[in-house]
Amino acid sequence: MAPVRGPTISRAFAATFLAGVHANDCANTSRPVFTNWERSKAKSDWSASTARLNRESFLSFASCSLCLEPARDPVSCPQGDIFCRECALSNILSQKKEIKRLERLTEQEAKDRAEEQDRKDAEARERAILEFERTQQGLDVKASLRAAAATSSSEKDGNKATEERAEKGEKRKFELDDEELLRIALEDRTKARKTLDDEEASKPSLPSFWVPTITPTSNTKDTLYDVKKKTKSHPICPASQENEPHRYSLHTLVDVKFAEETDSATKQKQRICPACRKLLSNSSKAVMAKPCGHVVCKSCVDKFIRPSGKVDVHDPDHDPNAVRCYVCDEDITERNAKEGRSKNRDKIRPGLVDLRSEGTGYSASGSNKVQKSGVGFQC
Repeated sequence: MAPVRGPTISRAFAATFLAGVHANDCANTSRPVFTNWERSKAKSDWSASTARLNRESFLSFASCSLCLEPARDPVSCPQGDIFCRECALSNILSQKKEIKRLERLTEQEAKDRAEEQDRKDAEARERAILEFERTQQGLDVKASLRAAAATSSSEKDGNKATEERAEKGEKRKFELDDEELLRIALEDRTKARKTLDDEEASKPSLPSFWVPTITPTSNTKDTLYDVKKKTKSHPICPASQENEPHRYSLHTLVDVKFAEETDSATKQKQRICPACRKLLSNSSKAVMAKPCGHVVCKSCVDKFIRPSGKVDVHDPDHDPNAVRCYVCDEDITERNAKEGRSKNRDKIRPGLVDLRSEGTGYSASGSNKVQKSGVGFQC
């Protein structure tokens, strides 16, 4: 019984089909310009792009900037960023450990560079001694020729000086001091160092860039390029902007004290303003008093706390420019720190600071954006 075969395709049709597919592929990749889809794809994958966050992506009021949860035992940095106390302490400790590690690494790198320089100086010194011995034994012809040329030139100069002194009737004096010996030794060492560098440069180099010894990761041993690193000497607030970082420490953290009220419907505690009893949210613009840490809404601060600059008729002894906390009546008048004292950096300066919030999503109050940095693609 003959085997059953499927439909046959003629060779001419197959050749025409394959030629058409090949032509379409070539035409699709050999265009001089990008299509709209290709341009948008290159822009989304390569160039920097930004997107505005909507209200659903915002954190609720008084949320920790590290764990993104409602802050427990909240503390604030001097610029008004809120954290959980545990999160802030762990972040400060981790940053201090990293700073110490980088300091030890920097010291080790400096020590390695000094040892490498000492090794190169020792090699140059040994090379100078070896060339001197070979020259004395007559083994190194090039060195002998160089020495002969240098000697002949020095003899010519010496003969000229002798003739000039003979004309004046003076005798030539042989003078050799420590400075001259040091200069000659330094010149010999420099020449030997240059010879070693030339020999190192003349060695054949591997064109295989994937070899581990010549990859950029080996920059710790063989410097391929100068890498400039930004080192920090103190902890940086993790919620600060990249272009405007500010420092914070354990001594500058302020305990945030909210006035709380239990909601009758949900039976949960809500943070309110102690003056107007309104609920604090991202739209209320809360203000914290330092160093006591009491939080009041911005409208009440403008009404009751900020000084008016006018003398009170009923209380003439009161300072019109003094600022006091609405809750505890503590003096929170802002004072300028004295310059030249490093201790003032680790102290909580009195004053008022706006607590950071992510806004409501509207154009006036919500300004959070996400940015993706990338290499620009020319299309």
